[in-house]
Amino acid sequence: MKSIGSYFKRFGTGTATMFKRLGYAFYILAHPFDGFFDLKNDPKRRTVSGSVFLLVMLAISSIVKRQLTGYLFTESTGDQLYLNVGLEVLKAVAPFLLFALANWCFTSLMDGDGSLKDIFCATAFATLPMTICNFLLVPISNFVTLEEEGIYLFIVGFSYVWCYGMVFLGMLVTHQYSVSKAIATAVLSIVGMLVIIFIAVLIFYLCQQVFGFVSSLYTEISFRLNE
Repeated sequence: MKSIGSYFKRFGTGTATMFKRLGYAFYILAHPFDGFFDLKNDPKRRTVSGSVFLLVMLAISSIVKRQLTGYLFTESTGDQLYLNVGLEVLKAVAPFLLFALANWCFTSLMDGDGSLKDIFCATAFATLPMTICNFLLVPISNFVTLEEEGIYLFIVGFSYVWCYGMVFLGMLVTHQYSVSKAIATAVLSIVGMLVIIFIAVLIFYLCQQVFGFVSSLYTEISFRLNE
């Protein structure tokens, strides 16, 4: 019983510490340069579990936005009846994970100061604006009229600009790049994302072809043996 109690105590302490560090994400929104610098250089600020939690919250906010957005601002109300959770999570989180991976691949060759962990944490913390705006858009979409859709569209656009701007600043500060070098690296990272997606699709297609061949071969052999 003592070991169980100590386990829950450690778990509670670790959870409290994680949420305390997550509060730093709001500081980064107001002070991105100092915030990302401290995030990289202060181990007390940087936490992988907190970064994962922020990505989980991004995925949840995307699902909530998809399901609860007012019918005036949805392409088809029928789409809300067919929710593919895995696909929604992938659409929300995959671009940021791919960016972190591609950025690490290129910055490793371009004298970047950030490790993969640094890039992952900075990118995850930079997604907070989009999470906030996703939750904010749900009540707005249910109260504004179609004539006031400009408010809704402005917040949608603002969420993307704010979020991707934070990702860019996080990369700039993490690697200690100049603005021009950071822009060039961002472009290369986007190209790297496309390359990774192409390779992943190619591998999936090849595996599908191999599986189909093996399945056909097994069926043919079974048919011959049963004759």
